[in-house]
Amino acid sequence: MLRHPRTALSLLIALLVTACHTPSTRPTDGELQALRIELLDMQERDQRLENMVIDQDPKIRERGFFEAKRAQQDRNGLRCHAIFSRYGYPGADMVGAEASEAFWLLVQHADRDPEFQERVATAMVSVVASGNARGQNLAYLTDRVRINTGRKQLYGTQTRFDVDTGRIYPKAMEDPQHVDVRRKQVGLEPLWQYINGATEMHFRMNEKPMRERGITSPPLLPDGYRDW
Repeated sequence: MLRHPRTALSLLIALLVTACHTPSTRPTDGELQALRIELLDMQERDQRLENMVIDQDPKIRERGFFEAKRAQQDRNGLRCHAIFSRYGYPGADMVGAEASEAFWLLVQHADRDPEFQERVATAMVSVVASGNARGQNLAYLTDRVRINTGRKQLYGTQTRFDVDTGRIYPKAMEDPQHVDVRRKQVGLEPLWQYINGATEMHFRMNEKPMRERGITSPPLLPDGYRDW
């Protein structure tokens, strides 16, 4: 899905990878409960730092904040490597919907290891098909992988912020004319709504400097905008 059409050889490789990610012994209920708790705890720590940035907490201006944030994401990514090797993709049927989504979020933030992100996204396809992960999350991870590996995204979830104008733009997209068709297929809102929501959030985050540049309200797209 992410890179090449499936051939007999790629199918064989995929089967071998799946076999490698099948636990040699069935995990116990206690083991899965511990994993569930660990994933939720890792997510809580990840989101605490993310929200500090969103809320413009004064601590983010302290020396070393973003280095510490990146180091924690790296540690989370390494732990997710180990989890993925032991269990494959931990779907909702394994650890519950909340912890499964926590795993996805932690992988989504493992941007310095796009190869791992792509392996997880590939494994996630069958988990989504079985109803044990969300198609929207797979769309986000697919776009993240594509952008992190120099390819155009499919769903427009990855954006850039223009500091001078206060506008949000989707990064380069493949077949942009049909982006809303693809988004609808995975349960995402039209792209213009997504972009406007991101624009409003960024305006709140940067309101003081934006007002100093004469931008007094979020520069929103008109309803139904499709000229990507």
